[in-house]
Amino acid sequence: MGCFHYAAPGCEGRRYRSLLVVREADSHRMLGDFFGRRAVCNAEHSQSGYNVLRKMVAPLSREGRFFSAVMFSGSHRQSLRELQQENADIAAIDCVTYALLQRHQPQALAGLVAIGWSPAAPGLPLITAGATPAATLNSLRDALQQLVSDDRYRSLCDALLICGYSDMSREAYAPLLAWRDEAAALGDSQL
Repeated sequence: MGCFHYAAPGCEGRRYRSLLVVREADSHRMLGDFFGRRAVCNAEHSQSGYNVLRKMVAPLSREGRFFSAVMFSGSHRQSLRELQQENADIAAIDCVTYALLQRHQPQALAGLVAIGWSPAAPGLPLITAGATPAATLNSLRDALQQLVSDDRYRSLCDALLICGYSDMSREAYAPLLAWRDEAAALGDSQL
């Protein structure tokens, strides 16, 4: 139904990016250097932690593989812990999560460094059931627009780095399916 705009590095209006994050002590600083290494993703259905990484490594893959192993952590925060504990070597973390951790929990990024950006993608989606009546959908969108424009909620929005809102259609996210299909066409049907 829509997405927030965030005042975080890597966000541009309705679009955002993920950061490629590794251990600071690792000498590798280019994505290609991580061939045969271990990746950690928050979830297989994640755009920011999985699909974007798959898009980026697909052209670098050999026989449909790039990483020696891929583990699923359940959250971006846990992916960062897995990097810190040396259970994985690289992760893609959405820039909003990364900026919020920098602001509110900087220790969560201790010993880690970002080495690159993903391509920009449509913003982190706010969704509702497909069968939501149009009047309800409009009310939800109006409430979200009020949230970001009403001074009563400014401190809440500032704490969460929210600086705007846009209505979005399902079609706006079609390029993400194309990313998946492009990776599959290159022989990389999964990480």
